[in-house]
Amino acid sequence: MSRNDTRSSSRAAGGAGSAARGGSGLRTNAFSAAVMLLVQYGLGIWVNLYAQIPASDQGKGTFAAFGAAVADGPVALAVHAGLGTLLILTAVILIIRAVLARKTAAIVIGAIAFLAVLAAWLSGARFVGDAADGASFGMAIATGVALLGYVIILFVPGTTERS
Repeated sequence: MSRNDTRSSSRAAGGAGSAARGGSGLRTNAFSAAVMLLVQYGLGIWVNLYAQIPASDQGKGTFAAFGAAVADGPVALAVHAGLGTLLILTAVILIIRAVLARKTAAIVIGAIAFLAVLAAWLSGARFVGDAADGASFGMAIATGVALLGYVIILFVPGTTERS
């Protein structure tokens, strides 16, 4: 075996390791998102039952309501809004990892989960602006859809492991 053969075989082995690491990164990312969603769900229930959203936030648009929730809302609401924003970032990172690992199922499921997280975020901002029950329900349903997506990525064979 020549010296060049040795180098190319070690590069090929490194490439396989990189793909495997991408898969484990996907699992870690999906697990992190699932845990964050469960914390977010609990915080959302607490905010809905016990927090007083300032009357001055009523009638604000989506982004103004989000800003008010973070800057002027009760601490639990500010944490809830901040964690929701961090979840959007986590969802985007998962999609990027899935693309890099070339895992089509994880890309599709991750994209659906991302859209659900985004829908929950938008519903939350709407809830701050108008306190509508439908917005609260939308957050809960979207959270469930996103959580299901991340659990599927964690437990369905082939979404993270090498084929």
